[in-house]
Amino acid sequence: MKKIIFKWILISLGVGMIPVVLLGASPGGIALSPLILLSFLMIGLAGAAVHANIYAYRKGTKKQRIQGSVFSGISALVVGLLVYSESQCELKKEYATERASGYVRSKSDLDIKNLSEPVFDLENCVCTFEYSSPTKKFEIFVTEYGELHFSPH
Repeated sequence: MKKIIFKWILISLGVGMIPVVLLGASPGGIALSPLILLSFLMIGLAGAAVHANIYAYRKGTKKQRIQGSVFSGISALVVGLLVYSESQCELKKEYATERASGYVRSKSDLDIKNLSEPVFDLENCVCTFEYSSPTKKFEIFVTEYGELHFSPH
């Protein structure tokens, strides 16, 4: 039964490595690689749990049936936690403020006094700042991963 579990997990992670390698070190590849690997790990855990239980209940002993059921429960818990943690926004206002103000300070033609207070959008996990001076107006968006995006105002 251990062979079945390891095969499922290793094959799913191996297949998951294909798009990761193809995307490479591009900005999209760096951002998507953990998500791709986590999704393939969840598929591997689910497949291993189902296959282990089929084997245990068709050919296994009572001990293997119990082990298969426990493994299925743990796999369901791990998959549930992975899905739940991906849906959580981990962006903090302090971090977003530090990123936006750091950008404004790094530019000699911008003044930190013209940067507005942060507006936090929990649904999209984005923090927005407005820079408004007599000569320049734009918005700074800080994403969950600390990336800065700009929009002319």
